[in-house]
Amino acid sequence: MTGIDEVRVRRAVPGDEEEIQRLRHQMAAAVFGATPPAADEPNHVAAVKKVRGWLEAGDEAGTACFVIDAADGNGLATAGIGAIDERLPNQRNPSGRSGYIYGICTDERYRRRGYSRLVMQALIDWYAALGIPRIELHASEFGEALYLELGFADPVGRALTRWSAL
Repeated sequence: MTGIDEVRVRRAVPGDEEEIQRLRHQMAAAVFGATPPAADEPNHVAAVKKVRGWLEAGDEAGTACFVIDAADGNGLATAGIGAIDERLPNQRNPSGRSGYIYGICTDERYRRRGYSRLVMQALIDWYAALGIPRIELHASEFGEALYLELGFADPVGRALTRWSAL
């Protein structure tokens, strides 16, 4: 077993996009019971292309992915995505910029080692370095305890979502 002190979180680079999507599909299967798509499924292809664009754009993307490489050299062990959202400035947030974290997933082979915590902390640090004081996320039953430990709390007001038919 790899010691937590030996694990290195890094900013994802072009070439990591397929693994980031693999982990997102693994998370969707665990949380929602979703079946991973075929490699040529149009939405999967579009998502991989979108992630690659973010990775190629670097700091200009407004979205960052942080990852931990698998100890066996076969892909990624953990990945997480952070996006920046623009809202109106206010007293608590003079820039108006907010963060949204999603897609935190650790490969089944590497769970219960603290890897998600490390990736989450890298994302929190990234937002702090950018002067972004507010970060949101949606918690599954698998990650909720970790997020609460990291200072996330229930929002004031009830969050609602609306989906339109395509």
